[in-house]
Amino acid sequence: MSIVDSIRYYLITQEYSWKSFLAFRTQFLLWLFYNTISGLFSIIAITVIYRVSSGFAGWNYYQMLILSSTLGMVLSAIWYNLNSWEISHSMRHGGLDSYMIRPYGLATVMLSMGGAYTELGGFATNLAIFAYAAWVLHLSTLYIIIFFSVVAIGTYALLMFFLMFSVLSYHLIKSSRFINNLLATLGMVGNYPLNIFGNIIMLLFTLLLPIGIAVYYPAELLFGEINITLSLAIIAFSLTVAFISYKLFYFLMRYYTSGGG
Repeated sequence: MSIVDSIRYYLITQEYSWKSFLAFRTQFLLWLFYNTISGLFSIIAITVIYRVSSGFAGWNYYQMLILSSTLGMVLSAIWYNLNSWEISHSMRHGGLDSYMIRPYGLATVMLSMGGAYTELGGFATNLAIFAYAAWVLHLSTLYIIIFFSVVAIGTYALLMFFLMFSVLSYHLIKSSRFINNLLATLGMVGNYPLNIFGNIIMLLFTLLLPIGIAVYYPAELLFGEINITLSLAIIAFSLTVAFISYKLFYFLMRYYTSGGG
């Protein structure tokens, strides 16, 4: 199966899922509205912090908006594609079995099972916040393109990491609750510069729970705080995380037992 076939399968399932989802228009609009305004929560928190204090050393208000909105876009992209509850549920009850006979890679199939489509609202809100902050800071178009390229690679690595972790969670506790709580934790920590937490926590969220590769370090690159050598090292590390997560995912799936035994 080629990459083109995988992309075609993904797009076909997206079209079908969107048609099914839009059949419930009221529910769709309510969730879309909620996810759209939820993107404003972080900007409110940052605004309050900078109103009552001097903020974070080395980061001005608009740089923090860049960091926070980037996190929002990254998490929205992950939630859009990864439905850890559906993965765990289908594995526990044997619903995954019918997908496994399809002539596509398991990673492609499981990422096509349906995520939170209304996360597009949150993504759009955070993109608008990012555009506003970038305009105020007069960031160059070239730097923004490079920034989003690094963010995209980091986001892909995180997506593979959490796909693998979803299967690992199923094997260990037969539940997706841990993954959901983990993403919620990353949503709180990633809103702030990792260096304010100290070296140990910074390494934790760089190496073991690598939210930094998709948010913090690309932001540091955008603001000229890290050089090209370190930037290339971050890209290489992101690709390594993606590759190892992909391999571990297939290794764990070798031990999958369907709900029927």
